[in-house]
Amino acid sequence: MKVAKYVAEMLSDNGIDTVFGQIGGFNADLVDAIAENKKRAFVLNYHEQASAFAANAFAMVRENVGVATSSGAPSSCNLIAGIANAFFDSVPCLFLVGSVHSKAVRKSPKIRQNAFEELDMVSLVTGITKYAVKVNDPRDIRYCMEKALYVAREGRKGPVVLDIPYDIARSDINVEELKGFSPQQEKTFDPIDVHEFVKTLENSKRPLLLLGGGCRSAMSRRALGELLDKVAIPAVASLCGLDALPHDHPCFVGFIGHYGNRYANFALANCDSLIVLGSRLDERQIAGDKARFAPDAKIVRVDIDQVEHGRNIAAHVSIYSSVENFLKTVLEGNYHGLCFPKWHGAIAGWKKRYPSHDMKLDEVNAHNFLNAISEYLPENLVVCADVGQNQMFTAQSLRLRQGNKLLNSAGYGSMGYSLPAAIGAAYAQPNATVISINGDGGLQMNIQELQVVKRDKLPIKIIVLNNNCLGMIRRLQERLFDDRTVASVQGYESADYSAIAPAYGLEYVKIDSADQYCLMKDLLNSHASILIEVMLPQKIMNNPEPGAEIDLQTPLLSKHENERIKMDCLF
Repeated sequence: MKVAKYVAEMLSDNGIDTVFGQIGGFNADLVDAIAENKKRAFVLNYHEQASAFAANAFAMVRENVGVATSSGAPSSCNLIAGIANAFFDSVPCLFLVGSVHSKAVRKSPKIRQNAFEELDMVSLVTGITKYAVKVNDPRDIRYCMEKALYVAREGRKGPVVLDIPYDIARSDINVEELKGFSPQQEKTFDPIDVHEFVKTLENSKRPLLLLGGGCRSAMSRRALGELLDKVAIPAVASLCGLDALPHDHPCFVGFIGHYGNRYANFALANCDSLIVLGSRLDERQIAGDKARFAPDAKIVRVDIDQVEHGRNIAAHVSIYSSVENFLKTVLEGNYHGLCFPKWHGAIAGWKKRYPSHDMKLDEVNAHNFLNAISEYLPENLVVCADVGQNQMFTAQSLRLRQGNKLLNSAGYGSMGYSLPAAIGAAYAQPNATVISINGDGGLQMNIQELQVVKRDKLPIKIIVLNNNCLGMIRRLQERLFDDRTVASVQGYESADYSAIAPAYGLEYVKIDSADQYCLMKDLLNSHASILIEVMLPQKIMNNPEPGAEIDLQTPLLSKHENERIKMDCLF
């Protein structure tokens, strides 16, 4: 059996039926082996960055390893954005890099290049992968593949890279003689004191859960729902945890952080116990003064990455565990009689007083548009948000339902993510409704992937929130550079999407009045590929915008309002 075929068969054996990528001379054998079996799909993207983002999304939706492949130095370098995205957002991905003949590799680092399209890809990605290796001997392929797939899934998930020279891919192997990989004994999770957890809640008047990316597995979501059925603890979410709990759940509060919902940040600032589930508490969640982060709370931190314990914010209790394991364990607790009606009531009052949307506005508004279309979202839905103002509009105002997923480029923050991610999601869950939300700037960064949508008849709804500028940078320049908006407004131009859509064979719909929001009900139920352009004022802003601290967002509230919030917590 050829190495390339062995790799393809191993992917199938691991439930991986789709590979994204570009084809070239160095990975042609692998692509041929993948496509040979009709039960596997090779999806040709028009840029490798798109392949990498598609693999990220596929992994998150399917809850399995996503795979992308490239050929040679320029092709492989184009994968790096998606490799970094998988690393920062803990997404299990395998990147199969085809490279030059193993005998042609430079023998000394003093030599700049020996072979055409030669590149030391392993050195380039070592800092953003869990495992990266060049396969120099065909007899090592089983070991390397087994180790890569194991490492990608183990612990805090992430990307792995196998560099396979084309002569190695073409080599014959005797499968029976191949050496396998045996993982070392896995670390044992910390013991979880259920009684201590119950006691923490018993001693609290204002408890709060913080849901991070570690809550997103199907099993974690189920266990979270079961726990909240037993004891109704209010829950806020990070950007990566926004789909862990349906937004119509009575315990769901909202999105926290710099751009978080104001009421969610107030809940965080005023809680007296905080259970952090799989969130790394980055600077966008904490803001400037760490002492202002849940200052009166006993913090219990649950994370599968031991490096995160004690980093940024000191916890009173740190538990090394997966969120899934923690939730399944604490379900055994006795929560009889535990309830927090006054705390829920205070939060409900804040949500009513400080919403991100204002449906009284007559002009088209991103917050109102996303809030309005939330009524039409089906259960079987994947939303892919791009990066910039559109991402924060989505996090602040789109209300997700049971069974909905929201995919972001959160830690890496790459514009151009949404469209290829939507393609990956469409392949991972073919029967789902898939929405790609974009800004007018970000869509152009991978706009070539509209050809994949058309070619493969993917019924993706591509929404462009068009304010004819790079809105988040425009806001920064307005604040810091006296309205000098070079490159965000001056020198920037949006595309004519009404011309682009038919060029790619897509339907086109323009929404330029608030009374057209209702059109989305039929559009979301359509089986067509549709580009929907929502025309926005250029000066549109997120609501709220970042302030000095996450509970001091702008526009600033009056002294009276801030005092009122504190009074709401006196019970």
